[in-house]
Amino acid sequence: MKKRTNIIIFILFILFFSGCVYYNTFFLARKNYNRAEKIRKKEGGEVIPSNAKSMYDKAIEKSEKVLAYYSESKYVDDALFLLGMCYVRLEEYTKALRKFNELLVNFPQTEFAEDARYWRNVCLYYGGQEDIAVDSLKNLAREDPKRAENAMFIIGEMAFKKEKYIEAKTAFLEFLEQFPKSSLVPKVHLRLGQIEWNFSEYESAANHFEMVTEGNIPFEDYWTSRKLLIQCYIKIGRLDEAENIINALLKDESYMSHWGEIELLMGDVECARGNTDRAIEIWNSLIERYPNSSVAAWAYYKLGNIYFEMGDIELALEMFNSAAQTGSDEEVKRLAKERSSQISRLLAYKKQIENPDSAGKDVVETKLALAELYLTELGQPDSAISTYESILNEYPDDSLAPKAAYSLGWVWAYSKDDYDTADSMFAVLLDRYPESDFAVGGADYFKSRGASLDSLASRNVIYYFVKAEEFWLTYEWTDSALFYYNYVIDSFPHSSWVPKAMSAKAEILAKMGKNEMAKQIYADISAQYPQTKYDSLAQVRLGEAVVSQINKKKPPPVDTTLYARSDTGNTSKNDTIYGTIDNLPRAPYPIRPIRLRYPEQEWSSRLQGRVIRIKIKINAFGKVDDAELLMSCGNTVIDQAALIAVRKAEFDPAKIDISQFDKWFQIDIPVRKPVRESEWELDYQ
Repeated sequence: MKKRTNIIIFILFILFFSGCVYYNTFFLARKNYNRAEKIRKKEGGEVIPSNAKSMYDKAIEKSEKVLAYYSESKYVDDALFLLGMCYVRLEEYTKALRKFNELLVNFPQTEFAEDARYWRNVCLYYGGQEDIAVDSLKNLAREDPKRAENAMFIIGEMAFKKEKYIEAKTAFLEFLEQFPKSSLVPKVHLRLGQIEWNFSEYESAANHFEMVTEGNIPFEDYWTSRKLLIQCYIKIGRLDEAENIINALLKDESYMSHWGEIELLMGDVECARGNTDRAIEIWNSLIERYPNSSVAAWAYYKLGNIYFEMGDIELALEMFNSAAQTGSDEEVKRLAKERSSQISRLLAYKKQIENPDSAGKDVVETKLALAELYLTELGQPDSAISTYESILNEYPDDSLAPKAAYSLGWVWAYSKDDYDTADSMFAVLLDRYPESDFAVGGADYFKSRGASLDSLASRNVIYYFVKAEEFWLTYEWTDSALFYYNYVIDSFPHSSWVPKAMSAKAEILAKMGKNEMAKQIYADISAQYPQTKYDSLAQVRLGEAVVSQINKKKPPPVDTTLYARSDTGNTSKNDTIYGTIDNLPRAPYPIRPIRLRYPEQEWSSRLQGRVIRIKIKINAFGKVDDAELLMSCGNTVIDQAALIAVRKAEFDPAKIDISQFDKWFQIDIPVRKPVRESEWELDYQ
C-alpha cells in the first residue's frame, strides 16, 4: 500500500512539475515582452532601444520553446500571438504575418483572434499590400468601435513610416475629426508637425508641435517635438520664443543627455539674428567640449555652412571634411561628404572657367554645369542666374545659349516665384532662338501658366506647332489641329518641325478614316526624309516594314545630359514625335481621368492654371511602372498627390507603339481642386 501511494505521489509530482515547466517558460517569455514594451513606450522615438530589443529576442526564444516542447499545452495560442507581436516590434513583418496566420488557422476561437486580425493588417501593409490592409482597417473601425481609434491611427502611422506623407496627413486629419479627445491626439499632432516640416510648411508645423504637451507623450517623442518646434521658430523668425524653449531645456536635468544638441540650436538662433561671431563661438566651444562626438560633427558642419555663406570656400571645405571624419552619426557624415564634394566641384569649375585651355573644357559647358550646381545642390539661385546671364551676354551665339535662356526663365519662375521676369526671359528665348528645341519649352511654359498661345509676342514655327499640339492632344479639335500643322508645313518648309507636323497630320487623317490621304503623306515623308525616324515610322504605317525590323538597327541613344551637343555644333534636335523639351514623347490619354486627392486646405487660387509635369514608364499591360516629377506646380503636397494619382493610372496598350513600352513618356497634370472621397472611389476602385 505504501509503495502504491509513493507511485501516485511521484506521478502527481511529475505532472505538476511538467506543468510548471511550460508555464514558467511562457511566463518568462511574457515577462520579457512586457519589460521590452515598457522600455519602448517610455523611450518613444522611432528606434527600438538595444536593451528592449534583447528582451524581445528572449521573449521569442522562450515562446518558441513552448511551441517546440509543449505543443499540447494551453499556452500555445498565447505563445503564437506573443511571437507575432515581438516580430512586429522588431519590424520583421513577414515572420509576424506567418505567426498571426498560424494562430487564426489553428485557434479561430482564441481570445487573441481580433488582435491578431488587427496586427495582421499592419503586416500586410508593410509587406506591400497597402490597399488590402487599409480597406480592412477601415472596415474594422466601422464594425468595432473599441478598436476604431487604434485602427484609424495605425492607417496614418503606417503611411508615415513608409514616407507616404500625403496619405498619412489625410488619415491623421480624419483621425482628429473623429477622435478629438483620444489619448493618441498628441502623437497625431507630432506626426502632422513632422509631415508639415517635411513639406517646409514651418508655420503649420509649429502649430502642431505646440499642441504636444509634456507628460501625455513618451519622453523621446516630446523631445523630438521640442527640437523641431525650436527649428520651426527659427525658420519663421520667432527667435525669442525659440530661445525661451532652449533655456528651459538647458535648466532641466532630464534633458542633460541632449544638452549638446540644444546648444547647437542656440548657435542657429544667434546665426539667424545676424550674430555670426557668437554662433561661431558656440559651435567651436561644442567641438572642444564634445570631441569626437556627433555634436562636434554637427558643429563642424554648421561652421562649414556659415563659412561658405561668408565666401571663405577653402575654410568651409576644411570644416566639412572634419565633420565627415568625426563621430559616428551617419546622417551628418553623409551630408558633410555631399557638401565637400559640391565645393570641390565648385572650385574645379571655377578653375576651368578661369583657365579654359588647362583642362580642354568648353567655357560655356562648364558655366552651365556651375549654374546647375548653384541651383540644384548649393541652393544659390542668384548665383545660378548670374552665371546664366553671363553666358547670354558673353556667348549669345553659342549652341548652348538657348539652354541658358530656358534655364534662366525656369529659375525666375520656379525658384524665385517671379513670373513677370520669367515671362520676359521665356519671351527672349522664343524671340532669339525660335529654331531650338528649348523654344518648345518656352511655349509649354506659357501654356502651363494658363495663358493662351495667342498672347505670345513671337510668331514662329514653334508657336504654330505647339498650337497644333494643343488643339489635338489637349482639346481633340482635329480640324483646328490640321489647320496649324498645315501652316507649319507650308510656311516653314525648311524647318526640322515639318516632318513632325507631317507625321501628326497623317495620324489624324488615319484616325478620321481618310486612309488614302494618310498613305500619301507617309509616302511623301519617306521620299523627303529618308533614313530618319520619320521614314521608319512611315514605312511601318505603309506596311513596308514592321517595328521589329526597324529595331534591328539600334538607334543612337538619346542624349539626356544637360549640355550635350550635336556633331554640327547646334543644339541636338529632338527626334521623338510630339516631343518635348525633355526629349520625351507625350503619354497617350489614360483610360480613366487622372484626378488629384489631397487635403483641401492645400488648394489656393494662385495654383489655378498651373501644370505638374511628370515622366512615366508604361508597361505592356498599360500600367505605370515608374513616375518622376519633372516640373512642380509650386506646392510639394499637390506634386506628391499627382505622382500618387499618375501611378494609379491605366492606359490602353493598343494605343502605344510596342517599341515604346517601358520607355519614358511625359504627362502634364493640370492642378485642380482635390476630388471628394466618392469621386476618388469611382475613378480608382
